Amino acid sequence: MRRILAAVGLLICSAVYVAWPLHTAWSIREAIKSGDSAYLARHFEWAPVKATLKASIADLVLGPIDASLEGKPKRQGLWASFKAYYGRNVVDGLVELYATPTGLPTLFSYGRTVSVDVLGRQDPDEGLSLPQRMADAWSRVERASFISPTRFEIEMRDKFEPDRLYCGALVLKDWRWKVIELRVRKRPSEQHAIRLTNASSNERATQHPCQIDPTFPR
Repeated sequence: MRRILAAVGLLICSAVYVAWPLHTAWSIREAIKSGDSAYLARHFEWAPVKATLKASIADLVLGPIDASLEGKPKRQGLWASFKAYYGRNVVDGLVELYATPTGLPTLFSYGRTVSVDVLGRQDPDEGLSLPQRMADAWSRVERASFISPTRFEIEMRDKFEPDRLYCGALVLKDWRWKVIELRVRKRPSEQHAIRLTNASSNERATQHPCQIDPTFPR
């Protein structure tokens, strides 16, 4: 009987541990929507979050423009110089402004206003109950996994822009899951996914899961 109780207790503890970072990720999402800056301040390591955001957003926003300048080497060089000295500085400034406990809720509010009020998109969470909103959020999760007992990574599609993905890494510090990395990227194309699938296992093993564009299994 004691063994059975011990096994049941172990299963319960394991389930709670697995659900813990997921609950934190959901609570962060709700804190951004409600403007709970105190919760966000406790669950973010802002310096590394800003660093990863700056790099990923700069690549997302500025990178594709090079493709439109193919065959134009002179302008290509001019644009590369512009990005190096001006474009990335603009991105860095915006990240510094909004990647804060008060800035993220403000940015969320701006984004929702543009998507719903300006572009006329339908908010899929509008009018849904809490269980329905949780189910909708889970349906947009591309990957959620423990990299180690104290590191958890989650990747989720944007509810307004399905091709936009958010990749976050949380670590357990001081008995609290905290976000230490946050990247924004586009969903990989089919050709890129095929190239990644055909890559050797050794090549894939050396890549950081939040820095590449893999197609993660559900």
